[in-house]
Amino acid sequence: MGLILVHHDTDSPALYGAVAAAIAATRNCGFMHIAARFDTSRHADAEQHVVATGGLAASGLCWFERLSGKPVSPPATIEAVLDAARLTDVVVPVHPAFIADADAATTLAAGAVEVISVVGRGDHFVDRETQTVLAWRDRFGRIVLEQPETAPAAALRIALVGASRDHLSVYPSALASLADAADSLSVAVDIDFIDPVAFREADADRLLRPYAGVLLPGGSDMKNVAGQTAVAAFALQSGLPAVGLCLGMQTMATAVAWKTFGRRNANLAEADPDAGIKTFLAMAGEEKADGGLLPEHRSGDQTTRATPGTRLAGLISADAVIRCNHRFRLNPKLVGDLETHGLRVAARGVDGAVVDAIEVTDHPFYMGMQGHPELSSRPGAPHPLIVAFLQAALLKQSQATD
Repeated sequence: MGLILVHHDTDSPALYGAVAAAIAATRNCGFMHIAARFDTSRHADAEQHVVATGGLAASGLCWFERLSGKPVSPPATIEAVLDAARLTDVVVPVHPAFIADADAATTLAAGAVEVISVVGRGDHFVDRETQTVLAWRDRFGRIVLEQPETAPAAALRIALVGASRDHLSVYPSALASLADAADSLSVAVDIDFIDPVAFREADADRLLRPYAGVLLPGGSDMKNVAGQTAVAAFALQSGLPAVGLCLGMQTMATAVAWKTFGRRNANLAEADPDAGIKTFLAMAGEEKADGGLLPEHRSGDQTTRATPGTRLAGLISADAVIRCNHRFRLNPKLVGDLETHGLRVAARGVDGAVVDAIEVTDHPFYMGMQGHPELSSRPGAPHPLIVAFLQAALLKQSQATD
């Protein structure tokens, strides 16, 4: 029994705790983490992993959940770590670039029975002292315990609407979830990144026609909203399969609002407080039908109820658990008008007061969830929404080549 300290000197938030998680999973021992601090001006989504019990933690901590199948706990104090290590083996990551307490590493090292220094070697990580391989990283950025196989020739091209640096170095879960789904279908995929900040609507046809589908991810950076919504609008009009995760669902619903109310009249209140028609509004202080108040922040594992007869209801259980992190909801006053233009509410939460998922009925695949299905994806157990998206993309591609 004791504290195993894993020292990894990396400036990539996506690798925060990654190798430590691999060690904990390999040794089947406990895993804890201390408070981290990130420069959000450089890495807006570096602390966007949603803890099951609620609250946010470093985005790279997704690797512990993916490798061990166990939930990540909230950040622990140094005292709590040392107390736990007296009872069992506990692995704790230390990243000098992100440590919030400058003295924490020294204090923890004094109580450690083992200190492992991690060195990156291209697609794998080794113990500096023994040169033992501790973990691998595949071409999708996934942390794995065995050397990845050589990538086969890709059969499917998917566009992820986000900057490559954000999804490879900051928030890795969306990209990993796509790869999980592809593996489950035994499909080789090429995933290209389309930066929403640089995206121009005039280029939509040229940029997006080569793809069989687009994924619109979540994120806290409102600079991505305009480009994401423009991509969603193209997918809606052209029949290109599209799936949205959290912010991605919001921009997909907003694209339907563009169709309903005019392209320049509707936007998220968070992105444009002066928008004439606000598609998503803050939940704080709003009343439910039963007179209670909506939560200010919906966070952690929450229950959502799929709408019977919807496409989503065929993919998830009637009362499914989703990992949530949002303070905004689809404006309920707009739902009726949006439904006249094809939108269908596919799931609701908070006693029906919050729209958790949408789909468009006369589209090959246009579906989004307000939660984070990517955080529920695991190797060998991808989220069914993302699997269904890739199946629709495969069908789209096969029809195009017939």
